Amino acid sequence: MQVSFRTMRCLLLLLFLGITGLAANAASSSPPNILFILSDDLNGPTSGYGHPLVQTPNLDKLAKTGISFTHAYSQFPLCGPSRAAIMTGQYPLTNGVAGNGGKVDPERITLPLHFANHGYWTGRVSKIYHMGIPVDIVEGTSGNDHAASWHEAYNIAALEAMTPGKVENFTEPDAPKVYPRERERWRATHTAGKHYTMPVEARAQFSVIETTDSDAHLLADHMAADKAIELLRERADKPEPFFLAVGFVRPHFPFVTTEGTTSHYNADQMPIPEIPQNDHDDIPRQSIQAVTMLEKESIQKIWRGYFGCITFMDQQVGRLLDELDRLGLRENTIVVFVSDHGYLLSEHHMWKKNLLWEEAIHTPLIISAPGRKPGQQSDQIVELIDLYPTLTELAGLPQDPDIQGKSLTPLLGDPKASLPMKDAFIHVKAGFGLRSGKWSYMWYPADKKKKREAGFMLYDMEEDPEQYINLADNPEYASVRTRLHKRLMVRIKKAKS
Repeated sequence: MQVSFRTMRCLLLLLFLGITGLAANAASSSPPNILFILSDDLNGPTSGYGHPLVQTPNLDKLAKTGISFTHAYSQFPLCGPSRAAIMTGQYPLTNGVAGNGGKVDPERITLPLHFANHGYWTGRVSKIYHMGIPVDIVEGTSGNDHAASWHEAYNIAALEAMTPGKVENFTEPDAPKVYPRERERWRATHTAGKHYTMPVEARAQFSVIETTDSDAHLLADHMAADKAIELLRERADKPEPFFLAVGFVRPHFPFVTTEGTTSHYNADQMPIPEIPQNDHDDIPRQSIQAVTMLEKESIQKIWRGYFGCITFMDQQVGRLLDELDRLGLRENTIVVFVSDHGYLLSEHHMWKKNLLWEEAIHTPLIISAPGRKPGQQSDQIVELIDLYPTLTELAGLPQDPDIQGKSLTPLLGDPKASLPMKDAFIHVKAGFGLRSGKWSYMWYPADKKKKREAGFMLYDMEEDPEQYINLADNPEYASVRTRLHKRLMVRIKKAKS
């Protein structure tokens, strides 16, 4: 049978289109990469959600490409337990990590290991599981890492509070005197390939360090971004997909940043909380921790340093995202940005975390996934252990039967979709919390050894978002307290199972 030239050309064209179509389908169906960015001590409202003062242009841009969660909660507002919960998809009562000294079971199939078991290359840069900040960063050590999670892992060694620049310590004003000496000892030790042991004086907490913009490369998060960019370039042409976890240690104390990032903020304009004089009168003793009384001017300077750290960290996020775009990887990469927990900055005259207050348990969460509707925002209450099943489902991998979180993928299509779990369960050493709808409920069990009675706290987060009026003993809210306490008991029982 003879075939005309026109017919032959059409057949060849159809064949070509079929081949290219198959190639396109294969490319679009290839497993997505994962870029998992984990910040440290970042209070929920201060990034990606249009905060009136904090400048995070890169996180704001990332939020526009995906979905941001306004009510995401840590399962244990302390670095070690929270990170273990994220990586195992399990509550601390289940995985056994209820303090910074705990380690994830070496046999546990963690989130990155689950991906590694399904053909992914996995890598860690800086702090993902718990590291002591600043100790592990200064000494360049791995902390409580889970070695089985990674094909490659890289620690960062940086000077932290000893970084050259303007230094101000608000509780230990004499501490900076040792910095010049220790800085040189640190450099000599690392140059010789030996282990540097950090002195107590260099572990400053309430301090702000501003280095010059030209010395930004000395900061831990800049180093982490450098290494992550290097790894992205290496993985760009590899056949297997990657799961790259990048830990940024800011804005964890000490507040080390650059003059350029802090210049965006004026200390005297920092809106520090105005705390009622009787704030502690209606709450149990177990909820009163980490109280440090500072002058208003000092608090404002600390807030300025904290905000400066956030902006510097945001710049490093921007560097990663720009490189992802430059390498042509963005269209097939799921990007997650999250913090391990929030942070108190003098609210209730308290500082840091490991408390059940909203500022400590609330964290930002952004998920940007290819093919999903961009620019969404969900007000649903979600938990950080939900990340494990969410990423697993988005990547098309089988679910780990031992996870306790729920997949958030329905919210990526409909931010108001109904979820099987509508509240967040939080645990600290002394008590338990439930964040449910408009309510924040906290229960501190009785402690016979310490001769402490049980304590109860109930707050209407719509009428009293600062949590100044404890309604737990108000008869008008007895039914609310009873209902939430029963719900909390159910959550505790399930977490232990």
